[in-house]
Amino acid sequence: MLKEKERVVNNFLAIVDAVLAWISLDIAFYLYFGQFTFLSNKDSIILHLVVLGLWFFLSKAFRANEIYRSRPYSILLFNVTAATTIGVGILALAVFVFNLHYIGVVPLIYFGGVSALVLFTLKVLFFTYIKGARRKGLNSRNILVVGDVSAMSFINQVLNYDEWGYRIVGVIGNDELKERIGQRVTMLPEGSNIDKIIEEKTIDEVIYCCEKARMEDIMVILTSCNELGVIFRMSSPFFNMLTNKTHLHYFDTIPVLTISNTPMDYLLLKFKSVFDFFVSFFTITIFSPLFIGIALGIKLSSKGPIFFKQKRVGMRGRKFWVYKFRTMVTNAEDLKASLMEKNEMDGPAFKMERDPRITGIGHFLRKTSLDELPQFFNVMLGDMSIVGPRPPVPSEVKEYERWQLRRLSMKPGITCIWQISPNRNDVSFEDWMRMDLEYIDNWSLRLDFVIVLKTIRTMLRADGR
Repeated sequence: MLKEKERVVNNFLAIVDAVLAWISLDIAFYLYFGQFTFLSNKDSIILHLVVLGLWFFLSKAFRANEIYRSRPYSILLFNVTAATTIGVGILALAVFVFNLHYIGVVPLIYFGGVSALVLFTLKVLFFTYIKGARRKGLNSRNILVVGDVSAMSFINQVLNYDEWGYRIVGVIGNDELKERIGQRVTMLPEGSNIDKIIEEKTIDEVIYCCEKARMEDIMVILTSCNELGVIFRMSSPFFNMLTNKTHLHYFDTIPVLTISNTPMDYLLLKFKSVFDFFVSFFTITIFSPLFIGIALGIKLSSKGPIFFKQKRVGMRGRKFWVYKFRTMVTNAEDLKASLMEKNEMDGPAFKMERDPRITGIGHFLRKTSLDELPQFFNVMLGDMSIVGPRPPVPSEVKEYERWQLRRLSMKPGITCIWQISPNRNDVSFEDWMRMDLEYIDNWSLRLDFVIVLKTIRTMLRADGR
């Protein structure tokens, strides 16, 4: 019943997207031709009908018609832009193939811009209204979480994003999870009677989040949920490998199931590299006046070089020099040893809120992340990517635990999940490492697009250290 309802709603929203595309086509043609063209000739009528059907298909194909409680606006923008680009490309190809030169490609470009603007704007307004209603407690869903420490990421997201409309009724977990969560949710002891909890409390969904899933526990919870019609969801790191990194490889005629926990799509990775190069080139070109202004500010405010050069560890242990605008005094590395007792970061990394080595302009550059701009040169050289785990120094890598070394399996980047976290200045070293592995396990071009947009938002907030 729930699945059927979801299908009907999604089809209705796809129809709405198609109608909005139809209206956008009329608006675009009016802006270009100075008149509405729908009933002016047969070709125009056919074109409108093609747009209606094509945009219905594209809306469903790019999932722009689906309502997700946890979908950010950046994903929505990506889906709408991608669907519009493909749609306009198909129409332009049809204009060329069928010699519809009197329509032309330029009006279709107008249509693409109007369509993307109308669809995205109306969807943002719609989602904003829904999120506001959920913040007020409307259309909320009560969930019961069963998990271990690995469930922390999911629990924190649910607590931080009340617009999702999820309310945690209780968490069944061990003492370690209880210590990490504190008093933010109602903790229930391990071994609690799931049947009794679901019967006595209003539970819409049960979320199972355990790093080492036990089949017997899953079957007990799943059976209990099925008996009472409660939705069961399960999160596991193993799913990331099955959905993204699994394929059949043949040794001669012998099929072998291959699972890799690093991205393997050659074409997408090449596209990422090409994208990195051109974006870095345009960034350096466009912001060259800013580069010069920062360089003058550093030179006039303190003695020493403009740039800071440091050896870092890249993909699979490769060493390279990383470049940043200098934000510290010239003998900062020599002073680091005397400040280690004031290190606020656990693990091998060093972080100090009021680091005396940071210069006056250095504080501003760090808060706005502008000190990272020279790393676009590293991206152009191929040592780094725009999005990826931050490159560590060799001394940190020597202290890594074995599981943490996997963060070196992908090209390092200027920004990643940790950099866009709301509480990034208070994230523990272990959680930081897990965030990087989460990025590697779930990598996609869409994820990079989202991280780039959120990085811009983080820079505007200027809450870095």
